[in-house]
Amino acid sequence: MSIKIEVSSAEVLTKSGIAAKTGKPYTIREQEAYAHTVSQDGTPQKYPSRIKVMLKDNQQPYAPGFYTIAPESFFVDRFDSLDIGLILRPINAAAVKAA
Repeated sequence: MSIKIEVSSAEVLTKSGIAAKTGKPYTIREQEAYAHTVSQDGTPQKYPSRIKVMLKDNQQPYAPGFYTIAPESFFVDRFDSLDIGLILRPINAAAVKAA
């Protein structure tokens, strides 16, 4: 079973400011989405959890619809730990009904 992510709006929320440590300007672009997850025993949760999906600087927002987490989201970081940089891949309506 894969995790389903539902994007309900293409609206992008933007936050910007000056970083306290470096004094450099920053901009954070994100979209609101909902993660349909499962409990530790594998049972689907009754309700999805609201999450924020970070967007790269010039990345187009995700269109409303259902997505799954792309395998290229996972990577090994500089400390040899598994990390994630969330990348969403659309799934079709038939797959959503079957899951």
